[in-house]
Amino acid sequence: RDTAKYEPFMKTLDAPIFSDPSHPNGTTLVAKKLKVLAKDKLGMIIQEEGKPHSPVEDAVAALELYKKHRGKWEKAVEWKMERTMAITQRAQ
Repeated sequence: RDTAKYEPFMKTLDAPIFSDPSHPNGTTLVAKKLKVLAKDKLGMIIQEEGKPHSPVEDAVAALELYKKHRGKWEKAVEWKMERTMAITQRAQ
């Protein structure tokens, strides 16, 4: 799963990115950086200033985030899939 696409891990912008009435102020979601998520959700320090970037460290942090939030995350994915199927079936 992609931490950048899981809505509970996203932040809202005060102003919408684009002018669209379906996205009023405060409802435009953007991804948080993995570095911020790891610190806030896991207490892990990754991507430290002055140290080489470690893709292994990033992968471990992403996996730990998923494992910690797996139950709710999978329910959200299941709900989205069911909703998409219902919409596509109505369109046929």
